[in-house]
Amino acid sequence: MIRDSGPPPAHPAISRALARALVDRQLPGLAHLEIGERFDGWDMVVYRLGDELGLRLPRVEEAVGPLARESRLLGSLGADWTFPHPRVVASGVAQDGYPWPWAVVSWLPGETADASPLAASAGAALGRAFAQVHSPAHEDAWFNPEQSITLVEREDNLDWALGLLVDAEGPAGERLDRGALRELWVEALEAPAPTEVVWSHADPHGSNLLGVAGDFAGIIDWGKMAGCERAVDLSFLYTAMPAAGVDDAVAAYRAASGCEDPGLEARMRGIAVAKCASWAVLDRPLNVAMAWRGFGELAVLQ
Repeated sequence: MIRDSGPPPAHPAISRALARALVDRQLPGLAHLEIGERFDGWDMVVYRLGDELGLRLPRVEEAVGPLARESRLLGSLGADWTFPHPRVVASGVAQDGYPWPWAVVSWLPGETADASPLAASAGAALGRAFAQVHSPAHEDAWFNPEQSITLVEREDNLDWALGLLVDAEGPAGERLDRGALRELWVEALEAPAPTEVVWSHADPHGSNLLGVAGDFAGIIDWGKMAGCERAVDLSFLYTAMPAAGVDDAVAAYRAASGCEDPGLEARMRGIAVAKCASWAVLDRPLNVAMAWRGFGELAVLQ
């Protein structure tokens, strides 16, 4: 199990001037568009490009593969999705000391759910969106080392994180109910196992879920898309919306997908609590806030 850590430093060549030069030289048809605000994620630097586009630059070499995967899968699997998601409109190559391919994607308006959680009423739309994403995964689907794993394989990391959280308090003084957390985890381990592997976003945390006034407005950053069990994507919702919204998401998901998986909800809760524990020990306030929000919605606080 790979443990979460902070993002590595971005390649030193990445700057507003580089972004301007890449577009001007390689995509002259877009050269009239202003280079706007910069956003740094784990894998990518994103610059606004005019009002309707974004420039995606791998921050580190390890992100080159995810960008290629994102471009390929959004063009194939995502061709018929009806919910808001980015479309790849152009791509570029290394230049001016920047060594990797890059891409231009459509820009989705909205606020990220890490800082502005979605309303419970957004749950049904998200459930229907994941039902579209979760088509059967082929044998050659990428194995995501964080998310294409079993519950049992998450346990060592959960125990490690809980060891660091013995005396921890959340942002508002919250404390974990370790008995309730352990009971939830055991229920997840004892639930019926998944029988299918489906294409999954595999990283739909709040920074990758968009909302407008609490309503669902899209899913971004598809570079970690992989073959996972159905509960993985849905588990992230506990950190981004109230539990009632998660229940609505699952109901809509089951109706849209025809999923009859009897262990889905229990495994969702187990994956969610393991993810929250990992985030709660990071030195990143947004991740910590999402973690403790998730603990609350999972009802494992004192």
